[in-house]
Amino acid sequence: MPAQPKQNASYSVDRLLPYVFLCTIGPSVVAASNLFVVKYVMCRYYWAKQGADNIPAPGDERCANRDVQALAGSVLAALATLDGIFSFISSPYVQRLSDKYGRRPLLITGPLIATISTGSILLAYYIKNTTLAWILLITTGIFVSASTKAVFLPSLCVADVATDEARTRFYSRMEATALLGPGTAYLISAVVSRYVSNIAVPYFIALGAQVGASLWSFFFIAETRQSPTENEAESDEEAEDDESEHGGGIVEGITESLEAPIRPLKLIWPHRHKGKLHWELFVVALSLFMTTSGTVFIATASLLFLSDKFNFAPENNAWMLAFLTFSRFAYLIVLFPFILRFGRAGYNRYLLWKEKRKQADGERQPLVRRDTSARQDDANYFDVILAFFSVIIDAVALAFVSLSLSYQQVLAAFAIMAFGAGDNPTFKAVFVSYAPPEHSSEALAALDMVFSAARLASPPLLGSLYAAFVEVGKPEMLFLTAGGLCGLGALLIAPLIFAKRKFKPTE
Repeated sequence: MPAQPKQNASYSVDRLLPYVFLCTIGPSVVAASNLFVVKYVMCRYYWAKQGADNIPAPGDERCANRDVQALAGSVLAALATLDGIFSFISSPYVQRLSDKYGRRPLLITGPLIATISTGSILLAYYIKNTTLAWILLITTGIFVSASTKAVFLPSLCVADVATDEARTRFYSRMEATALLGPGTAYLISAVVSRYVSNIAVPYFIALGAQVGASLWSFFFIAETRQSPTENEAESDEEAEDDESEHGGGIVEGITESLEAPIRPLKLIWPHRHKGKLHWELFVVALSLFMTTSGTVFIATASLLFLSDKFNFAPENNAWMLAFLTFSRFAYLIVLFPFILRFGRAGYNRYLLWKEKRKQADGERQPLVRRDTSARQDDANYFDVILAFFSVIIDAVALAFVSLSLSYQQVLAAFAIMAFGAGDNPTFKAVFVSYAPPEHSSEALAALDMVFSAARLASPPLLGSLYAAFVEVGKPEMLFLTAGGLCGLGALLIAPLIFAKRKFKPTE
């Protein structure tokens, strides 16, 4: 049960938006600088290992050595892999800690932990000792996932306070803000790289944003998760007493900690309960994995594709990334709320019309408004339809990219893809709606784990395919492949449209 009344849910969510904005600025504003820093650190390491008399300075032509570039590419891939692994593993622990101690303590500490990653890679640039530089880079890879977990926590807060009808609207606001942060960061990065030569400036901006997010949550964000009731607290104390008497408390605690990453995944696995097979969560999770695998690498692939096929100027990369981000942001802010509002209203009127037609031919019965439970089930069902068509738009837009004959056509195709930006918030809302109410936070942790797994698998898979397609002179085939993955995701979620099932099964 949420700590805040449902009528104050909008107020609670609006307080979370500046937090999400600040958390997403940090990793994005240093993205381009991280590439330069890692290349330079690997340049120092390579020439020190070769026994060079003097260590290259930043910008030295020796850093353009092919072996140095290959080493830097491998390190960047390893850092991305570390991020994916720790992001996948940490989701259930973050969820459990926030369930036990509340959302607010983790909202405060999450951005502060992320500063470890930001500060470590900056120190690696300035410290000449190669061993220490390697330790700092590994530290960066481990703690960079704290930024994504800090953004994951507000989704748990939304599940605490939002009704079924409002949940998708709140998630869309949060998704739009999560796009506004990187979009703003790309613009800041482009301006800073053009007019400021000091490599540390983007990192100071990132550190300021992360500390600002922590301070904002400390002063302005209230706890959304209600404290356990007295009965629950008493039962927990009795359980602890029993464990201490039998001496199994420590062992059971260790066992529970080891099982934590598996527990949310058990929730999504198909299982029978009260004679019914519950498969919906598994289908939604698999659909999200396919869709995310097809789209998460697209920003990077688009820059490579525009450069390889249309000689797109590298200095325009930041503006291209800003276009991809702000087009999706504009859809979520301007059009998506209207689609939710009028789409659900139209669907509800359609159901009322169907009920009217089913009335007995004899005595005419007065047509009554559908009760709250029915309207919430209708909202959940409409979210399924919306998720399906959002993924279809992604697939069609990526197919259009593969057919483009100029970079203007590529931009037009990505503008169409912006209309599929509703997939992430609707996936979250659908996932929570199919989960038992008492396991909504576990369901979001499982969804975040699936998303992290897709982020981990997609770059090496699609990156390898892109290299193979470039060798045969068909780089555009990557986007057709990515569109096929999105199409498969839509195909997986399609059965939910036709399944006549009640939402929120109870255990």
